[in-house]
Amino acid sequence: MFKPYKLQYKTPPPTIELLFDGEPVAELTRGREATYSFHYLAAFEGKKLAPLPGFPQLDKVYTATELFPFFRERIPDMRRPEVREQMKNQNISEEDLFALLVQLGRRTVTDSFELRLSGKAA
Repeated sequence: MFKPYKLQYKTPPPTIELLFDGEPVAELTRGREATYSFHYLAAFEGKKLAPLPGFPQLDKVYTATELFPFFRERIPDMRRPEVREQMKNQNISEEDLFALLVQLGRRTVTDSFELRLSGKAA
């Protein structure tokens, strides 16, 4: 059995930057109460990008108690043996969707955005 991977932080909460061409254009944050918030950065509008599915307003902060579908879809199928092996090697629990997203959902074939754990999270 393996010990579940847990992100440890004091302040600020862990944040994932959504990058386009290497530049942060939006952020996803996991709050202390198992809440998630998403917002666009000014660079998103500056690059004239179309709003992401589920996030139509560029000036709104979106909050939810579950990981947003746009991000959840980036986590690979956890039933696949190679994914289970990665989870085991990196000590990631399948309940920790934020850690799964950070470690396994950074890039996808069908999406031009990349994810990166922000340097602000410690």
